[in-house]
Amino acid sequence: MRVGILAISLLRRLYLLVLHGMAGLAGLMMVVMMVSIVADVVLRSLGGQSSAHIFTFNEYFLFLIPFLGAPLLVREKGHVYVEALLMQFPDRPRNLIVKLVLLVCIATCLVLACYAAGLAYSDYSRGELDVRSFDMPRWMLIAVMPLSLAMMGIEFGRFLVRGENPYLRADSRSVAY
Repeated sequence: MRVGILAISLLRRLYLLVLHGMAGLAGLMMVVMMVSIVADVVLRSLGGQSSAHIFTFNEYFLFLIPFLGAPLLVREKGHVYVEALLMQFPDRPRNLIVKLVLLVCIATCLVLACYAAGLAYSDYSRGELDVRSFDMPRWMLIAVMPLSLAMMGIEFGRFLVRGENPYLRADSRSVAY
């Protein structure tokens, strides 16, 4: 029994480390993008020639940042939603709609995670390359998608299991379902 609790605690800590690490990496990528763009503009303004690699890395970062940051945004209820329609319903139907939306979110995330995993594996097995200013194995770009989507599915699942409304922050006056 004690070993099971320790294993769950270790898995939880590992999951949180990955969750926050991904978000931290997304933040670091944004800083690197900002610095590289400023450096590129300054270099060109001074008559120098910029590197094509800067543009390529920024494109990759723009693709990766949303996937790296999205699971933490879901966990912190920082995702975008439209509450106006939902609040027009009485409590009971609204709570049912929230549960249905969570189920759709979980299913969508898990289906897309499976599809992305298959795509990453296919790209890896065929040796597909993303050819830009340098050649990069495409699976390396796609590999973050299944992880991110699965983690978002887990986060939506947490809301469902806890009976927590993903549309209400903890400091909100409205009650969860």
